Amino acid sequence: MHHVGRLTETAAVTDPYGGHCRQLSRRAIVDREAGSVHQEIHVVELGPGGGIDRHLHAYEEALYVLEGSLSLSVAGADEQLGADDYALLDAAVPHALRNDSGGVVRWLELAGPQPGAGLDDPVFVAGESEDQPGAPARRGHFDPGQLPEPSGAIGLEGFGQANVGGAALKMLVDRDNGATQFNLFVVQYQPGGFIKEHDHPFEEAFFFVSGEIEAVLDGETHTLQAGDYCWSGSGSMHAFTNRSDAPVRWLETQVPQPPTRYQARFVNEWERTAGTS
Repeated sequence: MHHVGRLTETAAVTDPYGGHCRQLSRRAIVDREAGSVHQEIHVVELGPGGGIDRHLHAYEEALYVLEGSLSLSVAGADEQLGADDYALLDAAVPHALRNDSGGVVRWLELAGPQPGAGLDDPVFVAGESEDQPGAPARRGHFDPGQLPEPSGAIGLEGFGQANVGGAALKMLVDRDNGATQFNLFVVQYQPGGFIKEHDHPFEEAFFFVSGEIEAVLDGETHTLQAGDYCWSGSGSMHAFTNRSDAPVRWLETQVPQPPTRYQARFVNEWERTAGTS
């Protein structure tokens, strides 16, 4: 199962929080309607002076700022997040978001596990409380210079030179900085870069920020560009090739976090092992 979409064609919700937000636009790109059972991803915009009141969630949350400047209030402090900054928030940590700038701020928002239909979530709270002590956000910044040289060795178990080429990966959020539910990272393919057809025992989502890619999802071929997105469910076969003359870059999620072994099953490897090729 897979899902493909374009941000400009994705409906926006402007008051999902019953009056607890201002100047907000929120677009769901991965959720139950798309087929996911483990994650939700939104692209969120706040206009100048906009904000979301102090609240908490029953899931881990990662924010990646795509453009503009976002003020994150958490653990008694205000943190400013600019373009390509990211932050990880633990479950049940009260926080508020504001746009104190004169322009629009836009970010990708990842939730895992998927918000439960039977839970009151989010919960809006007023003021600081010993019952809601909060914890600092774990934050970082991505710069293209952090990407390693493109190759087939992208640092994920089971992804070898025969199956991946011209690729570079920078992990942003994973077990190493305290996440327990998901991975969030940046991938870039050079012209001619590829990953061969494979599947996983977890979900993946892809939000394209620059360039163009050919995506084969369950046998269907799509050409995806900046502002497009796709999602691949557990067991869904997919492959990517950069057939353009410029690099392509995207944000990618893995939810739940991959196991330590057998993270990917490549079609060509299995056919060779089984003697069917």
